Amino acid sequence: MLNGSVGSGKTTIGGAISGLLAHAAIPHAFVDRDALAMSWPVRGRFNEDLANLNLGTVWRNFRAEGADRLIVAGVVETPDDVDALRRAVPGAAIVVCRLLASATVRETRLQTREHGASRDWHLARSKELEIILDRATLEHFSIDNGGRPPDAVAREVLARAGWLSGDDAVAP
Repeated sequence: MLNGSVGSGKTTIGGAISGLLAHAAIPHAFVDRDALAMSWPVRGRFNEDLANLNLGTVWRNFRAEGADRLIVAGVVETPDDVDALRRAVPGAAIVVCRLLASATVRETRLQTREHGASRDWHLARSKELEIILDRATLEHFSIDNGGRPPDAVAREVLARAGWLSGDDAVAP
C-alpha cells in the first residue's frame, strides 16, 4: 500500500514499481484506488466503501490471471482503513509504505495538475492529511519522494518491502 498525503507521488511511484516488477517478470497488478472510487452517489467517506468493494473484485480478476502481488496507491488514515484493505484482499500480507514529500513539493505538484476549486481543495487536503498521517503512524516504513527519480524511489520501496533486492530492481 503506497500511502501518503495528496501530492506525495503515490500513483507515479506505483507505476514505477509496476514497471520494475514487469521488467523482472514478477506477476503483479497495480491499482490506483482513487480510480475505483470515481462514481456518484458515494458510499462511505470519499467513496471508500465502493473503492474497497471494487478493489476486491479487481484483485480477484488479477489473481485469476496469475498476479501474486498487488500495489495499491491510495490513502489509509486509520487502522479501520487498513482492515478494509485486508477484507478486500483476503490473505494479503499488507505492507504500508508512506511516501513523504515536503509541503513545497506537494504544493508544486498540485498546482501543476489541479485547476480551479479542485486545486484549492487538494491543497487544503494535502496539509490536513499530512497532520492526520503523522498522528496515525500506520506505515511499516517511510520513504522520501521529494525530488528523487521515480525509479530510484520505486527500487527503495521494493527493497524495503522485501519484494526485490536492490540489484534485481535495476531498470532496463
